[in-house]
Amino acid sequence: MSMSSLPLPSSFRHALESAFTGELRPGLRPIEGTKPLTLEALFCPVLLYYIALLLLPPPPPQTVASVHISTLRNVLAATAAYLFLRLPLAYHVPQSIGLTYQLGLVGIYGGLRVLDAFFVSLYGFGHIPRRVRYSHHLRPETPRGESAPRPWADGGSNGMLKDPTKPPAGSQSKGDAHSTALEKQNDILLKPTRPKPQRMVSQSDLLENMTSQSYTDLLNKDDGYMTMMTKLVNGPKPIPVIETAHTEDGWPHGFADRASWALELELSMRGVGFTWTTADIRHTTKTWLPTVQNRLHSIVVHVGPVLVLAWAVIRYLYVRRLAPMTAGSSFSESPFDELSLPEQYLLTTALGAFLMAAFSLGHSMFAIICSPLAPNPISFFPPLYTTRVWDITSARGFWSYGWHRLFARLFLVWGVWPGEWVERKLTGKSPDQPADVGKVLGGFLSSAVVHSFSVRGTLAGSWTDAAGEAKFFALNGIAILVEDLVIRAVRSSRKSRQQKESRNFARGWTKGGLVREMAFM
Repeated sequence: MSMSSLPLPSSFRHALESAFTGELRPGLRPIEGTKPLTLEALFCPVLLYYIALLLLPPPPPQTVASVHISTLRNVLAATAAYLFLRLPLAYHVPQSIGLTYQLGLVGIYGGLRVLDAFFVSLYGFGHIPRRVRYSHHLRPETPRGESAPRPWADGGSNGMLKDPTKPPAGSQSKGDAHSTALEKQNDILLKPTRPKPQRMVSQSDLLENMTSQSYTDLLNKDDGYMTMMTKLVNGPKPIPVIETAHTEDGWPHGFADRASWALELELSMRGVGFTWTTADIRHTTKTWLPTVQNRLHSIVVHVGPVLVLAWAVIRYLYVRRLAPMTAGSSFSESPFDELSLPEQYLLTTALGAFLMAAFSLGHSMFAIICSPLAPNPISFFPPLYTTRVWDITSARGFWSYGWHRLFARLFLVWGVWPGEWVERKLTGKSPDQPADVGKVLGGFLSSAVVHSFSVRGTLAGSWTDAAGEAKFFALNGIAILVEDLVIRAVRSSRKSRQQKESRNFARGWTKGGLVREMAFM
């Protein structure tokens, strides 16, 4: 049976055919001279990075402490970084425009990550990431905006230059650094099923923190239509916990533990479970542990419908409006600009919703797949988004609370820190003084370079055509700075105006004689 006879959309049939023929996906314009991606080119830098990570922690065993091993490690790391960065410059994925774009992200992220781990952190800060052991204790209520500083939350001196914290009183660090098992009374928190509440709680608390069984029981007992629909939409809640963390007593012990340590660090984009983690999107020690039921419900009820609706809007606008513009002799270099303003906003909203939902889908699927590995750190997936988009009121709020932090470490090391250094050099600020302008501009400029570099691989290597992505992220950084200036000006004006206007109350009462009467005069 030929591919053309399969009952599939034409785009799917073409993807299957090109997987065997190497034919280019329509619309893909790879960089001239690049070749179709091979498995060897993809896995070689990953394996070299992993082998180098095996040699990164200090002894034991003593064999890794020699100069020869250090030299070998650095050669492997430098080679891996080179091969990562070379990926989008030498290869493309003929079957997909999106995968070619992702290849650019993987290449630049992987290369800079390797340079960070083996050269910037190691030789610049003398820091080798330690494991972090998390403890989770049940709490009865959902937090109301309470926050507390979290250790290693800045990815820098707070975690790199200070000694590891001591375990809580009454507990001792395990001799095996690979052991991340919690105390027996907390083990149940990391299992797929939810535990029963430890004490009697009110119905309002129960609705907020219900278990899967209590959720089903309440649904069966309550006949109210709106109540039933609300519960169906909300679904089982994640487990409310208080999270505490402390580093282990040292680095990996033995080869098996070292192999596990290297795998965990290589897979941890956000640095979760290690002392080089970046600022947590939760910004609080009060958090939630997602359960399998909760993630399944999120996929079916929330993420799935958003993906389908956003995809339908994107397809409709492309088929009805964009496709005719890109065909024939009247081809437009920028078909998006030919759309009406409402259509541009509609397409932008649909693309944003699709992207956020796709990230959430991937996060939930991996959380479900890895849940049987608990309490291994690989099964620990902190929330990706914790603030609803419609609850965000500023550009800074969106990028700080409403977006994922998968690339935060990359932007911190290669954008935020250089930006802060430049601002301090230009203004004469001391290291203890904040350098927010350099921090914001550095972070967003590095993001602009990363994303434009990636999309360039689908546009025949044209930096001009890739400028749209660069402008978006760079302008977001400027928008945050302008937004902060406006907020400060409004607050300053409001404060001075309140000082004057607050006296109008007493002025009116004095003029009206009320003060005289109150004084019995």
